[in-house]
Amino acid sequence: MIFELITIYRILFKTIIAFFVFSGIHSTETQASTSSAVAAFDFPIAETLIELGVSPVMVKQRSSFNFWTGNTYESSYVIETGLPGPNMELLQKVSPSRILLAPWQTSQKTRLSSVAPVNIVHSYPYTGEDDVWEHLLIFTYELGELVDQQQQANHLVQAAKNRLNSLRERVEKDCTPMLYVQLLDERHVRVFGENSMLNAVSQQLGLSNAWQGETNQWGYTQVSVENLFDIEARLVIIRSYNSAGIEEQIARTALWHYLPSVQRGDVVVLPSTFWIAGGLPSALRFAESLIEALEEPTTP
Repeated sequence: MIFELITIYRILFKTIIAFFVFSGIHSTETQASTSSAVAAFDFPIAETLIELGVSPVMVKQRSSFNFWTGNTYESSYVIETGLPGPNMELLQKVSPSRILLAPWQTSQKTRLSSVAPVNIVHSYPYTGEDDVWEHLLIFTYELGELVDQQQQANHLVQAAKNRLNSLRERVEKDCTPMLYVQLLDERHVRVFGENSMLNAVSQQLGLSNAWQGETNQWGYTQVSVENLFDIEARLVIIRSYNSAGIEEQIARTALWHYLPSVQRGDVVVLPSTFWIAGGLPSALRFAESLIEALEEPTTP
């Protein structure tokens, strides 16, 4: 009996020691793994950093980030900083090596500077100026320099160019112009034109964008469906949070049947695997999903 008790105590003792040793190692690994963390509260910056090999990346609204990147980075080391965020206490605890902000987030710089060095990414591609594609490339290079990943940035840019050239070869000649929209409700949409990532990628693929109207700095404007009736184009709908049953909405709403694309039955619906004003990673996912959808047989 005594021998059995001694054996049990020895086992418990070893278990307790192992627990504390493991906890210490785990704590050390966690601390080491976050020492190179970079905080980015803008989706284009965050997704590009992950593609450049930065880990971990701190983001706001991780669930939203996962949704708009098609859960591409669900298994990546991403730290949620809270809502509406960022959570200053968590930032101080993780102590990122730096914080990167888009120009439209400049007002946060002073407050965040108490946590880590803050850089404004001045080459941000969505400023309302032309040639968004060129801006996307420069933006990628600048991020590479800021996080000391220049080689990875060069690789990402070259890989993107090569992939888009390959996808361009799959586009049919004399392809009908595209009309890119995102449903807001049954009567209103966002339509994308100049200054948009969708337009920039379309140009690289040799596709025409049918919308020639004015747009905001993100490349879209809000219009009613009636504004699209006279545009001869293939309708491309980008899914959003409220796009469940999108095909059924169009089928039951008589207004949509005035659109040439709906009448022909060649409407394309794209998944939410890319941010509509994203970086190169989103641009590539958009291109991939668009070409795949265009190659699907239509159902009149």
